[in-house]
Amino acid sequence: MFLSNPFADAFGLDIGDLSIKLLQLKRQPFTGKQSTLLVKELRTILLPPGYIVNGEIQQPEMVRKKILHILGKDEGKYKPITIPWVVTALPEPKSFLKLITIDAPEKDLTNDDILFQAKKHLPFDLEEAHIDWQIVKTDVPNSNVSKVLIGAVPKTIADSYIYLLASVGLQPITLEVEALAIARAMITANKDYTGEARAILDLGATRSSLVIYDHGSVQFSMNLNFSGELITTGLIQALKIDYAAAETLKIKEGIIYNKTHPKYLKIMTGLADRLVDELKIALSFYQNHFPDPNPITHITLCGGVAGLKNLDTTISRKLKISAHPGNAWKNLFWKKTINDEEKNKGLGLATVIGLAIHAAKEPW
Repeated sequence: MFLSNPFADAFGLDIGDLSIKLLQLKRQPFTGKQSTLLVKELRTILLPPGYIVNGEIQQPEMVRKKILHILGKDEGKYKPITIPWVVTALPEPKSFLKLITIDAPEKDLTNDDILFQAKKHLPFDLEEAHIDWQIVKTDVPNSNVSKVLIGAVPKTIADSYIYLLASVGLQPITLEVEALAIARAMITANKDYTGEARAILDLGATRSSLVIYDHGSVQFSMNLNFSGELITTGLIQALKIDYAAAETLKIKEGIIYNKTHPKYLKIMTGLADRLVDELKIALSFYQNHFPDPNPITHITLCGGVAGLKNLDTTISRKLKISAHPGNAWKNLFWKKTINDEEKNKGLGLATVIGLAIHAAKEPW
């Protein structure tokens, strides 16, 4: 007997500091070895600075109107989306994610057991947090030890997003830590990573993070003091140019000498060096504080700043680890060749692509 999907046509919604992105996928009929997920709706709108700051909703009514617009419920340019089911990411700066080990077989674990163990690791009180968890499968059969990935965010933050979604008629199937959505898009599905780990470097307009993927799961994530806005502000202050000129210069030149502004390369190199220093600390922390870490053999870049010219080669040279912008579409179009323009567009859509893949998951 075939059961219908109770959350058919659910979609991903990425609510960021400066943008809102919506992606709805549909399954192509089964062909060959696997079905293909196709884009049904992809929408992006910008948010003015100040509406959301570091993941905290400062102007809820204004954000609410923007979400109504992207849903097509304000008689604007978009066709209305009436499906209420949504998968949304909670902001990375406010989230906590860690893989923990519990000395008990998986079959014996209860929710209370996991919450009891989780509170030993959380940076805030259990009663003040929204907790989610999932068992991570291991290669050891009948093991007396369980691996559990716990994600947490302060209730005040989670409740503000839940209320916001309810106010526009949306019902979240799940609220997901952003690092999990990013990994779902950027890690190749069904690929054997035995003996190696991956780092995902998400470089965004207002914030950045590093996600470590190893042993078939996200291990941890860490916020980084690097962003597109930080670069632009540094150029404005050092070169005495306006915002538009700084943005144009950054996008056109990347980390390359510019004869019109001789100080430009030194500024960009300094910012890149600070990023590399943070990455060194994070990678060393993983290798020295996590059990049985595999060597990180590649760093995959995503986010709107991932395509900055010469940034990937700078990271590769200084860390002695290959680094390159990834392909966020690869787990959707398993047979299609993606051109460079589509790949570059996908870099800024990694989170919403990961959310949409989760939303299209069958069965729930």
